[in-house]
Amino acid sequence: MWDKVEKALAYQEQDTAKAENKTFEKLTVTNLAYQTSDQVIFKGVNFELNPGEKVLLMAPSGWGKTTLLRNLIGQLAPNQGTVQIDNQSVNGYWSKAHQYFGYVNQKPFIFNRDLEFNLTLGQKFSPSELQDAIEKSGLDELVAQKGLSYQVGQAGSNLSGGQIQRVEIARSLLAKRPILLADEATSALDGPLSLKIHQTLLKNPEIAVIEVAHKISEEEKKLFDRVLILGAD
Repeated sequence: MWDKVEKALAYQEQDTAKAENKTFEKLTVTNLAYQTSDQVIFKGVNFELNPGEKVLLMAPSGWGKTTLLRNLIGQLAPNQGTVQIDNQSVNGYWSKAHQYFGYVNQKPFIFNRDLEFNLTLGQKFSPSELQDAIEKSGLDELVAQKGLSYQVGQAGSNLSGGQIQRVEIARSLLAKRPILLADEATSALDGPLSLKIHQTLLKNPEIAVIEVAHKISEEEKKLFDRVLILGAD
């Protein structure tokens, strides 16, 4: 895992300047399908995304939602169909696709270091950039109380579940990519905290959001521009 993290950090550091000003006009997913040697994971996925738009993709547990996101970001290549950004295919093209996508994991990786390192992952940001991400991710109270030098502990043991998710959100905001992918980002959290985190993500006009989930409250659904049901007959 550490070898993978080091490789990812090194790549991002090389590409930060290009990623900062990335914009897009339209993301188009057309007839997307993915299968392994013995199983069809999903097929016939179609949707579009515009700048600043918030889209919820709902599907049953085990449908392949994480696999779909990995196809969007180019970590996997679909067996059929296309993922296009501004009419250019990014199928299986991680080095290009990832410049457009931030990613909020359901279970973020937290280093046994201070809060600042966990936010920046060792990259350089101006104080104003860091403060902006802290405020937009709802971490300003924690930073005011503990400071950026606060030691978060092994696997974030000194942080709550909600604070860990907010660290992940702040990371994605610092990346300044125009599309944020959220993978069951709040499924392990209680209702009020899940709502707060969704409000953080979905009321930010500067980013588009694609979230995949199998269970979400009606109040949270109303925060999205569109809700698409995947896997329905």
